[in-house]
Amino acid sequence: MKKSHMFLAAITPITIVATACSGFASKEALLDAAANHVIEKFQNASCEEVAQMQPQSDKNAAADGGSGKGIQEKAIALLKKDPQMREEFINRVAGPIANRMFECKLIP
Repeated sequence: MKKSHMFLAAITPITIVATACSGFASKEALLDAAANHVIEKFQNASCEEVAQMQPQSDKNAAADGGSGKGIQEKAIALLKKDPQMREEFINRVAGPIANRMFECKLIP
């Protein structure tokens, strides 16, 4: 799996969290929720699921009510627009994701 697919697979859950957490008062709270959700997703996934994680396709977005793709684009735009938030998000999720990939023998 390409590294870019792993990153996008990690970002995809942010879309769900961004919608659910729209009432949070701060970016920090949103960042915490998004990072925790991504970490939990990787930790609870089997090694086979981790190896097959890819960004949501248009079909999956449609199955999630059709708004998944638009929300995902907004989440990615937010991370692109705010380099400090993006850096903090990546710093929080990179270690747990890399450790899980190592445990699953997906990286040497």
